[in-house]
Amino acid sequence: MDRRHFLQTTAVTALAAQGYLPLLGAKRKAKPGKRAGRNAIYSDPKNIYTEPAAMEPITGYLPQFNLVANGTMSGTFVAKYSLIACNGSAAKSINSVRGSLDVSFSGSICRTTEIRQASPQNIVTTELTCDGRFNTASSWRLDSSVEGIEDIHFIEKGTWDGKTMVVKSKSWIQKRQTSHPLIGRWALLPLLSSGMVKSKPLTFDMLDDSTLRSDQILRYTGPIVIPVAGGTAKLDCYAQIGWGIVPTHYLVDAEGRVQLITMSTVNWALSNLE
Repeated sequence: MDRRHFLQTTAVTALAAQGYLPLLGAKRKAKPGKRAGRNAIYSDPKNIYTEPAAMEPITGYLPQFNLVANGTMSGTFVAKYSLIACNGSAAKSINSVRGSLDVSFSGSICRTTEIRQASPQNIVTTELTCDGRFNTASSWRLDSSVEGIEDIHFIEKGTWDGKTMVVKSKSWIQKRQTSHPLIGRWALLPLLSSGMVKSKPLTFDMLDDSTLRSDQILRYTGPIVIPVAGGTAKLDCYAQIGWGIVPTHYLVDAEGRVQLITMSTVNWALSNLE
């Protein structure tokens, strides 16, 4: 188990034990005498869970969220996201901004820089070479460091030949067999933007940093209405489930911009697109 997975698992377990963990993807009971529709905004202050499930972890943040209304996620672009942590739930989720993510696409290259705000900060950069219509991963490099601590620094490099994923570090080599196209987590953004997943679910293996998350399914689940700064917004919702992940929701506007990504304790809100 890698360090980040260990920390995430520990946090999820702690929240679940206290009864505060949002249940992503679970069915909700409507109020007596009412039926919660797909576009419903459920705001009963006695119920800490929210319909639809995609917005559960960020209900405390949404009133201050402004949709990014310019730019595109096709071709060459740079998308900047804020990391929105879910620290528990009451009538609304308890949220705070705890980091940032920059995702850039240029030609076949996808680069990311993720900063987790802590003391000291964790900084992870990746460079991924994509191939073909589905942005499959052919090679990549990951560099993880902790600010000011030279001993906590490692570099991994990987390749995929269509069947086998190979990851190398300074002291070891790991090989994993794949059953589906291998696609990096952030290489999904142009696929969502293109609308190809809207007409047909995508089955794939996901490259998450240098970790393999096998047997993933990403499908369109319909439009939802969410509260945002100044009113409401209607967004297309996509849900991803699979081995080794919590259910993940992607909220996409009519122009194909992935505005929000919810993942329970760690969530992402688009802040700028160039």
